[in-house]
Amino acid sequence: MFLSSPTHANATAYSLVESVCKEPLSMNLNYGECVKALWTDARIKSALNLKDLGIATLELAKENANVTLASFNNLLHISNSGNTNVQLCGDLYGLVVKGFQVAIEELKKDHDVVNYILEMVQKYHDICLNAVAPPLGTHTFDGVLVPSSIRVPMLYRDIALAITSGPSGIFQYNGTLN
Repeated sequence: MFLSSPTHANATAYSLVESVCKEPLSMNLNYGECVKALWTDARIKSALNLKDLGIATLELAKENANVTLASFNNLLHISNSGNTNVQLCGDLYGLVVKGFQVAIEELKKDHDVVNYILEMVQKYHDICLNAVAPPLGTHTFDGVLVPSSIRVPMLYRDIALAITSGPSGIFQYNGTLN
């Protein structure tokens, strides 16, 4: 009975979150930011293992990528400029959203291709970031601010990569594409 109590589940999930946020792969993440980003979501609090935590984290990444995609689409609509850089980001963020969805499906099947997919998602994001920045949040197109939400999906991507690729992760991975 104790094992099924919400308190035990929360303790297990919190322990998982703490261990992931301390992973060496998460060095570009602030520990507090990592814990805060994860612990606000009910799916994270109910995670019983790394796989559950990874799936929930990828779902958060996908949801936030959808917000960013909607922001780019809105930016194109509002500015009516047809700016090719904003259009490029909209197209790339469509691929980011799809990438996160495929990563979720593959993690559910225990396929280690998840790490490769997350690397590709990062590449799409980087191309977009290079197209609309520098500096992000202050660069405008026709007086409309580029969405600052662009960084949030990559926070969750970095956390998911730590979950799947870290020294104690689901799949060990060297972090580079071959």
